[in-house]
Amino acid sequence: MKPVKRATPDDRLRRAGQTLHDEVAPLLAGAGLQLQILRMDHPETASQINEILGTLEGAMDRIRQLSQQLAPSPFTPTGS
Repeated sequence: MKPVKRATPDDRLRRAGQTLHDEVAPLLAGAGLQLQILRMDHPETASQINEILGTLEGAMDRIRQLSQQLAPSPFTPTGS
């Protein structure tokens, strides 16, 4: 019988980073695109939508930072 390999704390953090990058970030990007379409269809809402888009962009930046810290890209020399 093969021994069961338990996930280490590093494995869990790496998985969390990948989830942020692969699942959460695209959802936020999709919401941003929908807001941009709404702004084009209803120009009178541009000011409010721009404010929301700014907040959303800040959240996306933070998601990028966290995902990079938790699961560094293997393609960068320093992994960050």
